[in-house]
Amino acid sequence: MDVGIQTLFASHGWQDITDGQVYREDTRLALLAEELGFDCVWAVEHHFYDYSFCPDNTEWLASIAGRTSRIDVGTAAVIMPWNEPLRVAEKAIVLDMLSGGRLRFGMGRGLARREFAAFNQTMDQSRERFDEAAAMIIDAVKTGWIEGDGKYYKQPRVELRPRPKYDMSDRIYA
Repeated sequence: MDVGIQTLFASHGWQDITDGQVYREDTRLALLAEELGFDCVWAVEHHFYDYSFCPDNTEWLASIAGRTSRIDVGTAAVIMPWNEPLRVAEKAIVLDMLSGGRLRFGMGRGLARREFAAFNQTMDQSRERFDEAAAMIIDAVKTGWIEGDGKYYKQPRVELRPRPKYDMSDRIYA
């Protein structure tokens, strides 16, 4: 059995808690999870609101990976319509390299209409954007090259550096 925890970065309902305190508490829980033998710590991506606010889960997970040695770190998830595929692929490769192959890479299409609105998008295109970006990223983390000529993402073929070091085939989620 595989057991993990998910960090939410939420302050809703807490009186007088600062955003910094929320991050310190979620960091404390992630480090405790390794100490207690959990298999993975997952971090969400959400923006702007007190129900959950972690605009770059790969950045926070890199911090956790640097302070741990065994526990896997997972994105739950990187929201494809709000992120550019080239940068996502680069961040995933770097995080996997820095963590020693401990990244569980999750991608999603998003579900909060008010977050889509803040990014000047609607959910109407979220499935198409997800499908197009996810295919580009999966290929990139496997091969070290990214390209795309889709409806939303025009990406000339480019080699990524650093190159992928570990096989992520069984560590990609949607």
